[in-house]
Amino acid sequence: MFVLKAALAAALLFSGVLGANGQEPALRLGDGVVMHQGIDRIYADFSKSYRTLDFVLLADLYSEDAAYLSPDDPIVTGRAEIKKNFESFFGRMKSRGRSMTISFHIVKREVNSDMGYDVGTFKIEYTEKGKPTTYGTGKFVVVTVKGTDGKWRFAVDGYNALPSSQ
Repeated sequence: MFVLKAALAAALLFSGVLGANGQEPALRLGDGVVMHQGIDRIYADFSKSYRTLDFVLLADLYSEDAAYLSPDDPIVTGRAEIKKNFESFFGRMKSRGRSMTISFHIVKREVNSDMGYDVGTFKIEYTEKGKPTTYGTGKFVVVTVKGTDGKWRFAVDGYNALPSSQ
């Protein structure tokens, strides 16, 4: 059993699913949620884009006609507009000397050959000048699609914050 757990941990580490420090996973799957290499890669790259403030990497995780639904804002439609949104957000983080990590916990997943959805929670931790400052949590639902290039991407991404006690 130990060998199996060690092999799984190594596989997750090398696939980018574990966090940057190798301790906190960037993606946890709830009971009954099955791994999906193409979709799980989205979360690994999403986490990487937050750590590195790479808005280009992040934008490529969305389909060309994706819809991004953030609280209290109009719907942002299309990869190019989503890219501009994150370029601005990541730019503000850089200018303030801040960095971030984001992790996900998937509690429900359904996938067929070319479309799926995930429901879950996320946690964002902010660091300023190398010291942790704040964190936020939220819940989300995403719709994923498999593109003609075979790559899975978000087609719909909607979220909202959770109270700090959750």
